[in-house]
Amino acid sequence: MKAVSVQEMRELEQRFCQETGTASMQLMENAGQAVAREAIALAAHSGTRKFAVLAGKGNNGGDACVAARLLLEQGAEVQLFLAAEPEKYQGDAGLAWQRLPMTLKNQCQRDFKSTMVQRDCILIDGLLGTGFTGPTLRQPYCAWITEARASGCIVLAIDVPSGLNADDGSTGLCLEADLTLTFAVPKRGLLLGEGPRCCGRLLVADIGIPAAYLPDSNDALQTFAAADALALLKREDFTIHKNRRGHVGVFGGSMPYPHAPALSAEAALRTGAGLVTLALPQSCEMFCTLPKALIVRRLADGGSGCCNAFALPQLTEMCRNFQALVCGPGLGQAEESLVVLQALLATGLPLVLDADGLNLLASHPECLPAQPAALILTPHPGEMARLQNGFGLEATGNRLEQALALARRTGCVVVLKGCRSVVAAPDGQAHLNLSGCPALATAGSGDVLAGICGAFVAQGRDAYQSAALAVFLHGLTGEILRPTGSRGIIADDLPDALPKAWSALGANL
Repeated sequence: MKAVSVQEMRELEQRFCQETGTASMQLMENAGQAVAREAIALAAHSGTRKFAVLAGKGNNGGDACVAARLLLEQGAEVQLFLAAEPEKYQGDAGLAWQRLPMTLKNQCQRDFKSTMVQRDCILIDGLLGTGFTGPTLRQPYCAWITEARASGCIVLAIDVPSGLNADDGSTGLCLEADLTLTFAVPKRGLLLGEGPRCCGRLLVADIGIPAAYLPDSNDALQTFAAADALALLKREDFTIHKNRRGHVGVFGGSMPYPHAPALSAEAALRTGAGLVTLALPQSCEMFCTLPKALIVRRLADGGSGCCNAFALPQLTEMCRNFQALVCGPGLGQAEESLVVLQALLATGLPLVLDADGLNLLASHPECLPAQPAALILTPHPGEMARLQNGFGLEATGNRLEQALALARRTGCVVVLKGCRSVVAAPDGQAHLNLSGCPALATAGSGDVLAGICGAFVAQGRDAYQSAALAVFLHGLTGEILRPTGSRGIIADDLPDALPKAWSALGANL
């Protein structure tokens, strides 16, 4: 899915309406319906039916008025705040105002203070949307945004958070959102600059504009959302069996980190791998309960508690049964573990390399084959810096450019983890992932992602598609868990939530 500029969005809306005869007001109605739907869902998690709707005089305010009307029709308690006199609402926004019931018109207010709303209501931001170009806000928007920030309410932004430049992500004073619902396609500013920080969770709503109307540009900023994931996933054959779902081998663990590979292995199972083997050093004690469906193999280690040359005969025999490998979680950085990494690379099997596997590769870049098989690297920013140093790359440009540079240098698919994780391929394909939330910023979360990647590769998908699907599903799992509280979630919670993420994505998959 492409991200567009404000001008591109205007042009595609105009072209769609002209060529299909669709009234632009219908798009506003569709947008308002999407806002009302997400507002109700957000309120359900918060245990409230109260909404405060801030409406500017442009189309963003028109979307807000439609949402306010629909929320009222569903029995919600709605407060409407207009940032301009009603007669200044023109065009579609004026029509949206006219369609409001008289009860809501009579009760709407022309001023906004944080003390006028209760803290437990959902605040819907329809003040500016794509209309802000900066650098400073005019009144009353500056005052209203300041008051809204002080309210402590959960904020749902319509299309773009007010005060954020929708083209480049620059901002001064901005009404930071907990959820931003953007329409048809993401706007570039939601992904660049301060955009990811300001927009919170980002959802893309279908308002009835087909993908054929999107601008065809080779340099377009690409994103990956639910629609993209669904396009790659097919309903499973009713006669499928475990061997057709792939066998993943997970190699890792050491004395200090015995449980990290267990997270990867369980995640691979929950993602749909038919078989998963967890291979860890014989002297590495486990203190956690493993899923009964896991196959556990103990690797000879000579009493060292880490993977080393003693395991090579077993490793060679085991890998004949695998369709994909995961290496690195809990592996440790002992030099004696390098031979295990080299042996796994030599198998030619698809390999997901994470954590200490990445650190070993960064220290020994010469062990990477000249033409690696399907190989996925999943660094966080610290590991990325070590890989850049190891492969002689400068940390210049934005995150997407850095991931692409490493992918081209290594011949591997690169997943640069973080807010709006980047997935990049050696052939120049790259995108920003739209799922995820702060709940995923916890120890072991990356181990879970590595296991999800391994499962998708084992099922026969190419490395780029596998990484894209894995990163999206991992992020969606965090979103599923977030209503329970971001600060209380640990990596152990993620594998159990994967079936719920699958269900949220598409119950028939």
